[in-house]
Amino acid sequence: MANHICLDPNDPYAQTEVLVFFEGRYPNIRLLSVIDGNADEILADLVDEQQRDLIREIAAFYRPGGESPIAIA
Repeated sequence: MANHICLDPNDPYAQTEVLVFFEGRYPNIRLLSVIDGNADEILADLVDEQQRDLIREIAAFYRPGGESPIAIA
């Protein structure tokens, strides 16, 4: 399992972040948990498109041909 800081998909101004726990490698990244700034678990509240946005944001940190993403603790 890895984690990454992503933009909060519920913030239309892109000023807040969420902590995303995930497993796998792109294109098979599976989100396990999304924690917002209030320490609330929000994964179940995100629509499919918001989840795909988080996966794309995580995938953007893969280096071309790299083995692992950059995970921020």
